[in-house]
Amino acid sequence: MKAAIVQAARALTPTVTQYWLTHPAGRPSLPAAVPGQHVTLRVGPRFKTFTVVAADEEGYELAVRNRHRGDQRDLLSPRLHVGAPVRVTAPGGHFTAESSTAFTHFVAGGVGINPILAVLAGGRLRGWRLVYVDRGQEEFPFLGRIEELAGEQGGSVVTVDTGTQGRPDWSDVVAGIPVGSTIGLCGPDAMVAAVRAAVDRAPGARYLVTDGSATRSADDTPPSVEVECVKTGITFEAAQHQPLLDALNRNGVTVPSSCRQGICGTCEVEVRTGRIDHRDEVLTEQEKAASSYMIPCVSKSMSTRLVLNV
Repeated sequence: MKAAIVQAARALTPTVTQYWLTHPAGRPSLPAAVPGQHVTLRVGPRFKTFTVVAADEEGYELAVRNRHRGDQRDLLSPRLHVGAPVRVTAPGGHFTAESSTAFTHFVAGGVGINPILAVLAGGRLRGWRLVYVDRGQEEFPFLGRIEELAGEQGGSVVTVDTGTQGRPDWSDVVAGIPVGSTIGLCGPDAMVAAVRAAVDRAPGARYLVTDGSATRSADDTPPSVEVECVKTGITFEAAQHQPLLDALNRNGVTVPSSCRQGICGTCEVEVRTGRIDHRDEVLTEQEKAASSYMIPCVSKSMSTRLVLNV
């Protein structure tokens, strides 16, 4: 990992903060990055993965949802303040400004807009259409920039505030996308699954490209798991076909979350007992091998009983 420093930080929305990382004086430059790639930061003792929104020879711009809606705890900025030293990995990922995919439509949820912004800012596309979903009129980071690009590129943007409008009917959204279209999709895991299901159900073929990790086979995981929550004293049975994060929240164990794709680390929980099928991009290989923590929005239990310190 390379040494870096937080050069600047500013709030984009009540829950999203923009950070600019650069190399410390006298230290080597950060590895070259393409907007849309991911980098992993060491933030104190933990590791978290974020999307590069912009980059140049000096460093990277990141946009991070660091506070869960309705939760007053600021999860990152106490450590990511201006002047804070961090360490960062080399960038990786393929949903970037250099993408040659001929996208015609996009669907973004929350900070899932970040890689889509990178693709649009690459300037290769014309006449695209975007459905942009978030919760709260004061949210929607980068909406102004997206609208500027729409004006320049003949694109169009439809925003959906789920706080006032509810969740979109994805079957209706997909039905409005012409057969043969190529759709770029990035957002919370549940939204990605719902859009994919709507595409699968719709007549005619549409090509769907997502920014999330590939789903692994579930053959080695039990169909359900008994989950014991130490701090709250709650024990319940969780079906494996649904995200464990949803099961925790549904059974009264509140776990903050953000990306729901296993790339931000907001929902990380401590594991006391259990073997984990890690499907995230947050924990290091050593941390995954130890299975002392897990990211419940994407990872699953390989044991029939799981004990969490929540």
